[in-house]
Amino acid sequence: MKVFFRLIFLLFLLSTAHAQTPEPADTLTKPSPAVERLKYQQQPGLALAASKIFFSDKRYSISGFGEFNFVNYQGTKNTNSGDIELYYTNLYRYATFFGYRITDKIIWNSEFQIEYLHDGTREGRHEIVVEAFVDFLVSDYFKARVGFYPLPIGYVNNNDEPVMFYSVNRSEVERLITPTTWIELGAMFYGNITPTFSYALGVSQGLDAAQYVSGTWIRQGRDIRFGVPRSLSLVPQLNYTGVPGLTVSASGYVGNSGQGARVEDDAGERQIKAPIRLGTGYVKYDWMNLRFVSVGTYGTLGDTYPIYQLGLQQAGQGQVLGQETFGYLFELGVDILPYFRKSTPHESHQKNWLFDRSEMKVPLFVRYERLNTHRKVDERLTTLPRVQNDLDILTVGANFNTRENIVFKANYQFRTNRNRALREPHILEFGMGFIF
Repeated sequence: MKVFFRLIFLLFLLSTAHAQTPEPADTLTKPSPAVERLKYQQQPGLALAASKIFFSDKRYSISGFGEFNFVNYQGTKNTNSGDIELYYTNLYRYATFFGYRITDKIIWNSEFQIEYLHDGTREGRHEIVVEAFVDFLVSDYFKARVGFYPLPIGYVNNNDEPVMFYSVNRSEVERLITPTTWIELGAMFYGNITPTFSYALGVSQGLDAAQYVSGTWIRQGRDIRFGVPRSLSLVPQLNYTGVPGLTVSASGYVGNSGQGARVEDDAGERQIKAPIRLGTGYVKYDWMNLRFVSVGTYGTLGDTYPIYQLGLQQAGQGQVLGQETFGYLFELGVDILPYFRKSTPHESHQKNWLFDRSEMKVPLFVRYERLNTHRKVDERLTTLPRVQNDLDILTVGANFNTRENIVFKANYQFRTNRNRALREPHILEFGMGFIF
């Protein structure tokens, strides 16, 4: 693990040293940096570093991000969920993007991400995530993306790089109800309807209900599968940006997740469809030093009883999943540094690879979350034990952006589970992230 950490840190130093090198005054005598500086612009459906190739002056681009998170539980943590996503103590994640402009209208983009989770004792999990897709930029109102790409749903799924959200870890609403990061094989069509309205419509392979876990609802069903999909899903999105600093977005997910699985019940053998209906929306507003974000999501899952039977048949343990789920959050952050800092004539020169005085920020934030992974349960499953996240979470924290692409984070979560059978410890979290 130490070797892995040192390697990632070395890559970080090299990448930021190159990426943040000031543009040379005389480009005829000085070579341009090997890694081009980010322009901090977003292509629809992608975060900042992932969008780099679309705004690059070169034919190719190299970018990426990394984050290291540490979680301290103020009490006994619940490890009965079978999903380390709910109780890890250490997270290490590094991703590199490579983009290539085939023509001005055809752009290749790809990501290789490695992630390591550890629970502080003996349990750990490695995960490798790959994205690879091609964008066809036909016109302003019609573009297409084909391949393995992040779905245009929710807030964090397309803003998942560590400098783009305040908390150390992503919110529970967008981990347990709307899975993030959510990558699928498919095609997406997107563009601008008017100067203030934009749209996206994705068609992708369905989830796999056999992988669902009670405490994280449909999250574990995101396994990427090759070959002809047994079911397809639709992911529509509509965005409004008509007011400066304001984004209003609504999106959804509709599709089956049975993947052809069959079970035996009192009526004989039947095929599981496990239909999913998920709707989510968010509002984000930036005004001066303030940022407000609100997210809401509601989902339904069919065939939860057959899914439980499928688990018994395949693994000897059934998963009690919610027929209905919901979650919402409100978050307010304010950068307090402008109220204490006085600018100097030489401020723009006070910078190196680690800090830039003109880009420094110290946002303080508070967030309230409410979610329930089991708002409604099939009456045949109500008496069975389950891992239910029926949570109220109040998070308070601070960020320190030493420059625009580097952030240090800390926050404390006051957590309550309304399912009294499951005790929920409070959490203290620390993290560090960067993009380039």
